[in-house]
Amino acid sequence: MRYDGEVAIVAGGGGAIGGAAAELFAARGAKVVVNDIGDSAHAVCGRINAAGGTAIAVVASAATDAGSIVQAALDAFGRVDIVVNMTGLTHVALFHQISPEDWDRVFDSHFTSTLKLARAAWPALSASGNGRLINAASTTIFGGEYSSAYIAPKGAIFAADRAWALEGRSQNIRVNTIMPTAISQMNDNLPDPELVRVYREYFQPEKVAGFLGWLAHKTNTLSGHTFVVGGGQAAHVYLAEAAPVLAANPESPEAWAEHAAALTSKTQAAAPDNVVDEMRYRLEAMGLPTGKLGNQAGWAPDN
Repeated sequence: MRYDGEVAIVAGGGGAIGGAAAELFAARGAKVVVNDIGDSAHAVCGRINAAGGTAIAVVASAATDAGSIVQAALDAFGRVDIVVNMTGLTHVALFHQISPEDWDRVFDSHFTSTLKLARAAWPALSASGNGRLINAASTTIFGGEYSSAYIAPKGAIFAADRAWALEGRSQNIRVNTIMPTAISQMNDNLPDPELVRVYREYFQPEKVAGFLGWLAHKTNTLSGHTFVVGGGQAAHVYLAEAAPVLAANPESPEAWAEHAAALTSKTQAAAPDNVVDEMRYRLEAMGLPTGKLGNQAGWAPDN
């Protein structure tokens, strides 16, 4: 799989996963914009160019300078086909003890940077005729302690990407999400040395980059999906809804109390692709007609 004639922006490209992805794209023919907030972007760019690839470094924050990052790509290479967002910081503390400043700093490094770069690049991705946007969520959205400032924006990315993928259908843009696991600057100094050893031995960034390369290739038609990726394996992640529980007297709290066990069951009944699908499942469970739900004029914007 090659990317000849294509241009990729890798935000967080100075990091472990982003750097590995940037080098893979360049080695297979893409021109790459390596973006990061520090000089690591120049280091990755230097390796790419020394190996015969083509890359420029843009040291800027996607949270505040997304427009300049995209413009640098357009000025240098005339187009944008692929955008990969791998930015982000972390902060470990009980959530009520995290200062507003620290919360905003971490949240912005993940969600705000992803949002603003996606927004800035969207017209160019659409103009390419086959734009691909890949963002990074995290397996921590399944639940984790002491990292809510990190987990919250990752959950927001997971949710937003599902919406952006639906909007991208009419815009020539595919949007997918990964939940990567790899040794990186973020986990290389964890207090558990055994966990760090496992990361180093089995979860190299290149194993994530290879999956990214497949997901970002022009022949891959997937959109709206999320994958856990790392260590040479990947798994599809999706929202599931258990079988509905119907209460005979739903206005009464007592009517729901007797269904506690069923309400917390993990027996899957449906995996809705969107909010209309979810409503359709509920109406069907209630024995009600779904009609033309979601097909009414005005449900979606014209452009």
